[in-house]
Amino acid sequence: MHEQRRFLLDEARAVEPVKNTLRLTWEFMVLNKKFTLTALSLLLLLNILTTFLGIIGMVLSGIFSLTIQIYLSKLVYFTQDIEEFVAQTKASKIEEAVSRNSFIASGAYIAWIILFVLLLFILGSIVKNSGVPLENIKSVEELIPVAKILFLPIVILTLLVSYIRPLVQSNIALAENFLEGFFAPFTIFSPSLWQSSFKNSYPKYIFIIIGLTFLGGLLLGIFVSLPFINMLASFIVVVAMYGYMVLISVVAMMGRRMVES
Repeated sequence: MHEQRRFLLDEARAVEPVKNTLRLTWEFMVLNKKFTLTALSLLLLLNILTTFLGIIGMVLSGIFSLTIQIYLSKLVYFTQDIEEFVAQTKASKIEEAVSRNSFIASGAYIAWIILFVLLLFILGSIVKNSGVPLENIKSVEELIPVAKILFLPIVILTLLVSYIRPLVQSNIALAENFLEGFFAPFTIFSPSLWQSSFKNSYPKYIFIIIGLTFLGGLLLGIFVSLPFINMLASFIVVVAMYGYMVLISVVAMMGRRMVES
C-alpha cells in the first residue's frame, strides 16, 4: 500500500544498511536538539520519579519510551527521501509524538508486562522442576545452582527475542489504536513473522546490530564504572537509553522493509 512512500529505507538498505541505520539514528538525535533535550529531560525526570514512586514511575517511563519509538518508526517508514526525513525531523515535537501515540504505547506496554510475567512463570517452573530446594536458600551463594539452571535458557531466549523483536516492534509502530498496540507484542509467537525473518539480508543485518548493541552496552558499563564518572552515571545512562530507543526504532523499520521486499 505504501510502496511509493518508502524510498528512504529502500536507499538506506541498498548499500551499507548498518552504516545508514547508525547515520539515521545520529541525525535524528542532532538535527532537532529541542526534541532530543526535551526527551532526555523527561526520561531523566521519570528515572528520578521511579526512585520515589516505584512501579508508577517505571510504567510512565516505559510508556513514554515506547511513544517516542513509535513516533520515530513511523517517521522513518513513511518518509520518501533524506530531504523529507531531515525536514520532518526538524519539525518534530514531543507533544505531537505523545498525543498521537501514547494510547498505542500504553496498549503495547501492558502486553509486554503480560509477556514478562509469563516468562517469569516459565522460568519459575523450570527451577521448581529442577529439584533445587528453594525454601532452604538463605544466602546469595546458595543461588548459584539456580543461576546455573537458568543461564542457558535465558541466553537462548535473549538471543531469540533480540532477533525477532525489531519485527515485533515494527508491528507496534504501525498499530493505529490501543487494541492494535496491545495485540502487536503477541506477534512474537506468529509463525509467519518468524518465517519472514529469514528472508533476504535480515538475519545478517540483525546479528550485526545485536553485536554492536552488546559491545556498546559493555563499553557503557565499563565507562560508568570509572571513579570520576560515577556522579554523572545516571545522566550518561539516560543518554544511552535514548540513543538505544532511537536506534531500535530505525532498526525495526529497516528490518521490516527487508522482509517485505
